[in-house]
Amino acid sequence: MGAVGPVDQLGEPLRLLLDGLTPTASSSIKKLDDGGYNVWIVGGAVRDALKGIVPHDIDIATDASPEEVIALIPQAIPTGIQFGTVTVPSKEGDEQIEITTLRSDGKYTDGRRPESVTFGTSIEEDLERRDFTINAMALDPINRLLIDPHSGRFDLENSILRTVGDPLKRFKEDGLRVLRAYRFMAHPSGPYLPDESLVNILNEGGVTSLLAHVSKERVLMEMEKLLTFPSVEDVLIRMERDGILSFVFGPEWVSVSLEGMDDCFDDEVDPWALRIARLALLLRRTNPVSRSSLLNVLRMSGQNCSAVLAVCLRLGQLPDPMNHGQLRRYRLALGNHLGAQLAADRCLDPSLANAVHNSLIVLPPLKAGDNPLVNGLMIMERLSIETGPELGRIKSQLYRVQIEFDLSDVESVWEVAGDINGSDKMWP
Repeated sequence: MGAVGPVDQLGEPLRLLLDGLTPTASSSIKKLDDGGYNVWIVGGAVRDALKGIVPHDIDIATDASPEEVIALIPQAIPTGIQFGTVTVPSKEGDEQIEITTLRSDGKYTDGRRPESVTFGTSIEEDLERRDFTINAMALDPINRLLIDPHSGRFDLENSILRTVGDPLKRFKEDGLRVLRAYRFMAHPSGPYLPDESLVNILNEGGVTSLLAHVSKERVLMEMEKLLTFPSVEDVLIRMERDGILSFVFGPEWVSVSLEGMDDCFDDEVDPWALRIARLALLLRRTNPVSRSSLLNVLRMSGQNCSAVLAVCLRLGQLPDPMNHGQLRRYRLALGNHLGAQLAADRCLDPSLANAVHNSLIVLPPLKAGDNPLVNGLMIMERLSIETGPELGRIKSQLYRVQIEFDLSDVESVWEVAGDINGSDKMWP
């Protein structure tokens, strides 16, 4: 059995966790305690705090039933009441929290969720159903005790990823835990190396069949979480070797070199751009038609799908970092995809991508803004032409000229455009 002891004996990180609880979390804990119930902080918050990472989500376990929780906290929403979970909305702009009644799970027959749950009073029994030991710790905020029956803190300190009990049994309960295993290997609180029993199960290759029971939406969500981590290259290589990437993306996926995937990460890249960039890199050798159908199978949103496909098509088309005209056109053409595109190209050519990034930082805004100075009516009157494809081409070319030379008046646009026989594409 792992350690159980006062927080003050276990170090500053857990004291900081308790001292830094949000008003929503503190208020909920106090109401449950005042109501005579036991309460624990569980899961990722404890794990991250022990590694010096500020937790983003606080999950609470209690021996109060869902109905008793709602009676004490009327604003709580029964988001998963059949599994004992209610959600307390944010207070004073902080994060919402989930409160789940202690439980033990019945049989798993669909590889996703238990047929039944039994509410209980034992925190140790509740921790028994968790996936990995590093997630199977609980912190009692009232008595200031850490409950660690599976030596999760030892594994955390030694960078070991180990399941609670038999890994195959855990994976059969919920096939998504296969992907979670790889995700936690790359987790910012790690990285973690799987223990021998976990390595053996993953290397056998049979675990992909367990993923077949998991919805595509959940698979995509887990992959997207992984792809936002700073260092993913080693784990992606392991996933390809174990056949996981082929299963996730399907038979039409063409494997790629995963070297440089960590170069995509930068403190200035937001998580959305980072995962779009890495998905585009993973699909860059796959047939363009297959890329779209593959992402649709994964139930990716239309907006994100369009972003991935666009970044794929523009890979390797960086502007000259010393050419302000190219930089202006590039910045405008990419729009909201700019961060993702630079992150993806940083994997392929980090020196050039960083140079472009640095040049764009100091590039002044456009004098006339983003809107075209010359509209269709002006073109029709000046050139005596009708509406049609030629009008659209000329309008696009004039707009390109305006952006490239940073022009601020209509006559300058016409003068620089000359005979209007140039390119009408903003980029490249």
